[in-house]
Amino acid sequence: MFMQRTLIALLLSVPLSLQAGELLDRIVATVNTHAILQSDWDDEVRYECFMSGREPQDVTMEQRKAALERLIDQYVLREQMRMTDLKSASADTIKKQIDDLKKEQLREHPGQSWEATLSRYQLTDRVVEGHVAAELEQFQLVDLRFRPSIQISSADVENYYREQIAPKLTAADSSSLTDAAPKIREILIQEKINQLLNSWLETLRSQAQIQMLSAGDSSDLPRSSQGTK
Repeated sequence: MFMQRTLIALLLSVPLSLQAGELLDRIVATVNTHAILQSDWDDEVRYECFMSGREPQDVTMEQRKAALERLIDQYVLREQMRMTDLKSASADTIKKQIDDLKKEQLREHPGQSWEATLSRYQLTDRVVEGHVAAELEQFQLVDLRFRPSIQISSADVENYYREQIAPKLTAADSSSLTDAAPKIREILIQEKINQLLNSWLETLRSQAQIQMLSAGDSSDLPRSSQGTK
């Protein structure tokens, strides 16, 4: 299981008129010309809890801060997507991914409907679809950028098999190096992609204008490196 996470772009704008008693959806951060709202942050936290099976009420402040940092990363990558010729994820691809999620949720929570699970995390089908579409497009961007340059040698595959798989094999398991090689190669490719992605994100963030904004208590906002202003 590799790469999972999300992004929804929003223009830097806030409604000027509010009904009596209506709460302002405050801006918590900006990435270049884009605003990240409190509602975006909350959706990201709830979605990550939904994907990991954690209870939303158990999320710590440090975990919330980490979710905001990941949301910033997604906005930075979104800008890179605009500069490439990537196609948006198709409706069929998104549906297949969500169908797989539904099956996984049913296995983990027998007897609980998909609707009940979403309600438990205060999510909607539309929010989940947006996250899934963003993840698919982000994966496509990263895979296209890094996979062609990655070389995995036969020695790398053999070492992984000897160190990670062979010690765990049982007498009834006859999985050979030849059988396991394609899966091992993909694991090693994904590990390398993740390493390259982390380095790329550091560079992109250093070049971006990232600002953390406070409204009231700013202690819930993470510090983030900023590029040129």
